[in-house]
Amino acid sequence: MEAIPVATVQAGPSGQTHAPPKHRWWALAVIGLAQLMVVLDATIVNIALPSAQQDLGFDNNGRQWIVTAYSLAFGSLLLLGGRLADLFGRKTTFIIGVVGFAAASAIGGAANGFTMLVVARAVQGLFGALLAPAALSLLTTTFTEPRERARAFGIFGAVAGSGAAVGLVLGGLLTEYLNWRWTLYVNDVIAVPALIGAIVFLGRSVPAERPKLDILGAVLVSGGLFGIVYGFANAETHHWGNWMTWGFLAAGGVLLAAFFLWQTRAKHPVLPLRVLADRDRAAALSTILISSAGMFGVFLFLTYYLQSTLGYSPVKNGVAFLPMVGALMVLAQLSTNWLVPKIGPKIIVPSGMLLATGGMVWLTRLDLHSGYAAHVLPPLLLLGAGLGMSMPAAMGYATLGVQASDQGVASAALNTTQQVGGSISTALLNTLAATAATNYAKDHLADPMVKANAALHSYEVAYWWSAGFFAFAVIVTALLFRAKKNTSASQNESAAPLEAPASSVPTETVVRTPLTAALPSVGASRAGAIGVAVVSGQVRDGAGVPVPRAAITLLDTAGHQLARALSREDGSYAVDTAERGSLVLIGSAAGHRPQVVTLTTNNAPVTHDLVLLPSPGDLAGTVRGGDTEVLPGALVVVTDQHGEVTASATTGLDGGYLIGDLLPGDYTLSVSAPGHRPSAVPATVSGEATRCDIRLSAAATLRGAVHTQDGRALEDALVTLIDAAGNVVGTRTTSVDGSYSFTDLSSEQYTVIATGYPPVAAHVTLEGNQGGVDILLGHKEA
Repeated sequence: MEAIPVATVQAGPSGQTHAPPKHRWWALAVIGLAQLMVVLDATIVNIALPSAQQDLGFDNNGRQWIVTAYSLAFGSLLLLGGRLADLFGRKTTFIIGVVGFAAASAIGGAANGFTMLVVARAVQGLFGALLAPAALSLLTTTFTEPRERARAFGIFGAVAGSGAAVGLVLGGLLTEYLNWRWTLYVNDVIAVPALIGAIVFLGRSVPAERPKLDILGAVLVSGGLFGIVYGFANAETHHWGNWMTWGFLAAGGVLLAAFFLWQTRAKHPVLPLRVLADRDRAAALSTILISSAGMFGVFLFLTYYLQSTLGYSPVKNGVAFLPMVGALMVLAQLSTNWLVPKIGPKIIVPSGMLLATGGMVWLTRLDLHSGYAAHVLPPLLLLGAGLGMSMPAAMGYATLGVQASDQGVASAALNTTQQVGGSISTALLNTLAATAATNYAKDHLADPMVKANAALHSYEVAYWWSAGFFAFAVIVTALLFRAKKNTSASQNESAAPLEAPASSVPTETVVRTPLTAALPSVGASRAGAIGVAVVSGQVRDGAGVPVPRAAITLLDTAGHQLARALSREDGSYAVDTAERGSLVLIGSAAGHRPQVVTLTTNNAPVTHDLVLLPSPGDLAGTVRGGDTEVLPGALVVVTDQHGEVTASATTGLDGGYLIGDLLPGDYTLSVSAPGHRPSAVPATVSGEATRCDIRLSAAATLRGAVHTQDGRALEDALVTLIDAAGNVVGTRTTSVDGSYSFTDLSSEQYTVIATGYPPVAAHVTLEGNQGGVDILLGHKEA
């Protein structure tokens, strides 16, 4: 079957517009199907990360880079991809994006190691940056009649918006019943009909003019976006005080500032500033940025809650989000087809953001015993309704009024805004949640459920911040959006049809567990002596201390060893090779995590410093009460030398505990159990398993009564307990029957003093659990 021909009408210097293709609804299905690949990939791979980690044998740092490699390539190349679609044809760019994305998915699914999987993910991001803007601009040129356009973009926005939740369900199903590799192979299953449909149903969209590509602008914007995305990714895995975080953020900001200055002078700009020079477009892009950040509170932390707190499986977790998807799809159609045309975005978009704010506030009321139907489902429905009302409309206005020749780059600007919002939210919310959990654990060490409650508290903090994002979006949209646009005016804007979003969730949303560190980035090569390929640098640990006698291995891409050396006493190393091109450098040392990076050599020396972080160790042991009795349910809390809570665990039925991923160093182990005295012991963790058994003594109880000499019970007498060292253990006031009690005492000698009448002191020695021992104190009448 041949492609359906379309009639083109010259639209002036801005490019071309197209008469509606005969099979445009089939074209919508093709575009939506291809875009679904990109949206699904935001969550489906993340569900499979634990299984992939176990299969390929990489550590938690690797898990972070499986996620980051995609977002770095996707986020930094989106604007360039959108401009390429404008310059070289949207159908061609779309097909290249589909084929490349499918090929990268197949390579990732067949990965035999960490490096291969990371490279495949980066290539996925690259072709996704071509595919996403091309899909949006194709939708723009396919639907030009206003009523059909609103209907098509409502469908497209609803499908794209539901992709993340569908990815959770599909990822869980594929991982549980097939294999983690199918979370990547499924893209190829989708790509085949999408590719056939693109060839058959999509009309060619070739620009009337082919201006030259702004190379300097492309380099500046790609470098700037890379710095911003990498900076926030680094903040998530390290901390906000890390120099790489602020260094990359600052560099990204400088490059983006230089990019916008250059765009005012460039003859063929990558992002013509006229694209941004519209009040409604600024409002829409601001809405997308803020609300994309807010949505992480739902997809990320609610996923944590459902799986970790309520014990949902990945499949059940994904199914739990489906009602939200249904509400989003219904309201997306209602909003784009009826509410916005009749009322306008100035009321509808802020109203949707307000509903989303209410849904996030509602989620803050979840506790350890909340049920799905009564407590989780209502706020999810409210959120789905709010996002369905606001996001498709805002994304449509983000491209309304754009010249035909700028449709691809305008779509890319929309996607870029989502990506940056997602990166900011991931770093900020994860950091805030981790800090909240740590502070809660420090203040509630005696709580036997401290770990679960600390996690719940961290989720609550994230929900409040997400609610704040949505509330801020209410103010921004209410102030910036113009009053209702006239429908007839919209009909005249044939060169600038309303577009739908590539996705209504930020790329790489999800199921992400907090990580301790990220792999260092590959350093830039520095020029050296021409003609000799020397790879040199220094090996340091995380504190900057040189690591001597570290093994340095240089491999080619086929895995053949090219050179090997040991670092010197000052940590420096040097290896030479005759090979050129892409090489793999591996650094390893005892007690440290190995590091692997990819370098490119030509005829110049390459300098690259390696940072080997200490290998994590495990801390395990048994908590006993006495010589033989094991204590299940005892709380074990690990604090570092600064008093910060590092980890916690609860002993099992055999009294055993296991705490993993502790960096080498000195720690304090605090243990508490009902009916026993708490204990704290030092523990030194090395790069291997460390055992620390703990014995708790039974807590003693001292009970007694205060009477007068004639035997009457004395009420409101003050009783003070002092230990053998003279420290006041506590005070009690006698009850109506003259009784008092002190609990949780050690087995030692104490002094009991009763006051209120002439004070009388008595000595008592507790041995074991002496509950029930009465001590009679004589008092004279006043």
